[in-house]
Amino acid sequence: MRWRMFVVFFVGAFLFRLAIAAKIGAFQGLYRTEMEVIGLNVAEFGDYSLYGGPTAHSTPLFPLYLAGIFSVFGSGVLAQAVNTTITCAVSALRCGLVPLFAMDAGFGRKIAAIAGCLSVLYIGSLETEVNGKTDGPFVAMALLLLIWAAMRIWRDGSWQTRTPWWFFAFCGFSALLNPSLLPVMAGLLVAGAAACPRDARPRYFRQAALVVAGILIFLLPWAVRNYLALGAPILTRSNFGLEFWLSNGPGRTFDFPNNSERFHPSRNPPEATKIAELGEVEYNRMRLAEASEWVRNNPREFVGFTARRFAAWWFPPLPPIVLGPKLLLTLAAFAGLWLMFRRQPLVAWLFLITWVTYPDIYYLLQWIGRYRCPMDWQILLCASVALAAAWQVVRPGPEATREVPTVV
Repeated sequence: MRWRMFVVFFVGAFLFRLAIAAKIGAFQGLYRTEMEVIGLNVAEFGDYSLYGGPTAHSTPLFPLYLAGIFSVFGSGVLAQAVNTTITCAVSALRCGLVPLFAMDAGFGRKIAAIAGCLSVLYIGSLETEVNGKTDGPFVAMALLLLIWAAMRIWRDGSWQTRTPWWFFAFCGFSALLNPSLLPVMAGLLVAGAAACPRDARPRYFRQAALVVAGILIFLLPWAVRNYLALGAPILTRSNFGLEFWLSNGPGRTFDFPNNSERFHPSRNPPEATKIAELGEVEYNRMRLAEASEWVRNNPREFVGFTARRFAAWWFPPLPPIVLGPKLLLTLAAFAGLWLMFRRQPLVAWLFLITWVTYPDIYYLLQWIGRYRCPMDWQILLCASVALAAAWQVVRPGPEATREVPTVV
């Protein structure tokens, strides 16, 4: 039954996304994101570079994946078609796995089926889920597997005794894929320390140290490369200064389109020239200092930007035609999370940890719809819990008298 459900939702999501990709011309789209430019430079010149010099703008896994596609299929329409197809498949894989996660977590078939249907139909960002120009679908899969593994480890108590070795390696791999997952891992470790009985804490702290060691083992070669190429041992990404400057300053708005068109180096040749002249590390230091100075001198405007970015994260304003449905979906997700605390508290805590830690950095940066894509599956699952509860109120049946299984 579970695998039949997986196949149905995977195939449905895959075909739906392929159809949308064909409709919007994603198989022919040739504009380049920074990750694609890096991958193309690796494939054509053997240089991990951007804006004319070595870069740590993106951690290497996804750009190297793109470089592999460019090396095999060229840099034209065929490569774009292959990348789009793989991206649709990865997004569909997540759609198929969410119902399995729901059933493993004890939600039951009805909630799992609702979550599967919502996952098939909901696409938070076309660029992320269809075009394949950023790593969002892969990060969403990593977050799903991370929370799934944490749920099982916490449920069976192995987090206090013997955490499987692959979990340490997976945390390191996920950090190298995209460092935006690091705050979630830190939140899980802190929550584990708080929940761990006093007599089990020495063992827990040893295992937490192994998680940190696993992450550092994966990030260390990247840091060495950055030290040799850029003169700075950057463990994650180098571009926070640029992104913070793009998001906070005179003439900025809370969202991406205006800031990108006017200030981003990919669209502003003088900025790209400055990066090439100063080097990426020095350029980002300069822009971070400039933006920080603006924040100190304009605290009210910065708070206003942050508040609007916070609101946009939870209630995405674009495109306007789906503002109403997204508003209702998020409100349903909040209600669903509250219900989960009553029925499946372990999963509810894992989701709350994600919701508290994952978006934090993005409240400081310009809002882009694709930023939320990796955690959208949690929004959909929580909304499914609320929808199932509402349906039981409207149309009570035999299941309404049965208690939903509780995960201990």
